[in-house]
Amino acid sequence: MAAATVIHFGSDLCHRVPVLRREGYEVRELDSLDCLRMDLGRDKTVDAVIVSEFDPHCAEQAANLVRQSSDAPLILFRDSSAQLDESLFDRVYSCFTPGSHWLSEMAAVVIRSKELRAQSQAQPSEARSGSSAEESQAKVAGTDPGASTCISFA
Repeated sequence: MAAATVIHFGSDLCHRVPVLRREGYEVRELDSLDCLRMDLGRDKTVDAVIVSEFDPHCAEQAANLVRQSSDAPLILFRDSSAQLDESLFDRVYSCFTPGSHWLSEMAAVVIRSKELRAQSQAQPSEARSGSSAEESQAKVAGTDPGASTCISFA
């Protein structure tokens, strides 16, 4: 059984997908917004979505799509210095961030996401209706809804 199921959206120029698979993650690789939309519509239990930036505008569109369709943590790997709204993501890493660093943080975020999903499923539906998607995402990220949830490495 996989440690977690993650979606990798974008080009894998830095070979993160094989690293994730070696660590036990099930990785679904998607390269278009249409494929991402269909995958998220089909499976709501994804544990994290990783976006490898290849086009800042496309990365933002992917983030908005994920936020509309899922409570999964959203992780961005920057490949450029182009302007991009990093606040759309729970974690942001440069392409130079060591694998040991982002893997350990991702594992913690995925564990927290799974815990929150289990708690949510255990509660009656009336109790869940008061929680906003933003509050759920902040809990997964381990932050306050009003605080910046990105970690950037220059």
